[in-house]
Amino acid sequence: MSKLPARAGWHWVKQGFAVFRKQPGALMAILFSCMFVSLLSSILPLVGVLLPALLAPLFSVALLQGCADIDSGKRALPNLLLAGFKSAQRNPLLKLGVVYAVVLQLALIVLHLLGSDAISQINESPGKLDPKLLDSMRGAVFASTLIYMGGWTLTCLAAPLIHWQKMALGKALFFSVMTVLRQFKAFATMMVSLYLICQLLGVIPLLLFGSPQLAFAAVFSIILMLVVVMHCSLYAAYRQLFGPPSDTPTTVEHP
Repeated sequence: MSKLPARAGWHWVKQGFAVFRKQPGALMAILFSCMFVSLLSSILPLVGVLLPALLAPLFSVALLQGCADIDSGKRALPNLLLAGFKSAQRNPLLKLGVVYAVVLQLALIVLHLLGSDAISQINESPGKLDPKLLDSMRGAVFASTLIYMGGWTLTCLAAPLIHWQKMALGKALFFSVMTVLRQFKAFATMMVSLYLICQLLGVIPLLLFGSPQLAFAAVFSIILMLVVVMHCSLYAAYRQLFGPPSDTPTTVEHP
């Protein structure tokens, strides 16, 4: 596999938006279905805190399969939520969820270690947020976010490799990490492009709406849309790096 230029990451983002534009409602419906199941699972005692992370690979498979169906001219339906649950690869996907949960816990530990004083003060006086206190949290939040997003980026190809290539967890993680490292410039460009788009689109509601509630609702909607677009971009990256899923014709333009 030859190294791709950095601009390949931008092409993945453009291709992701192209897939999203074909059936935005269908993809958002799949995301909302995933969010509903995640919310229900989070209220369970003892395991509820970790279940959303454990189920994350199954949710990713649902969105990626939706992208594949759309790319092949099919209708993406909300019942794709069950694609990962019904898959013969369900167990490896759940084990991948354990990896995600470990990375999440590591990020939270770093957050508490670096920002323990600020977190304690926020918990004691949640209604009185000192701007200086929030500023002191920036380093801790940045470090924990970097750990989580770095872990997610390195393993982002593991779920589709398990689902479509029928790989074992260890092999999928190996190929995912090695591919991301080899194509680091392209993946970095993709992630930075999505981040900048999120920041740019997030400013617009703040400028247009006088009501903080309306602005927050608009920003939250933009974030949800970009979560889907990120999976669409990841699908485009997977297609170029590993080929299309066996039942999906090649229709995405390569850079």
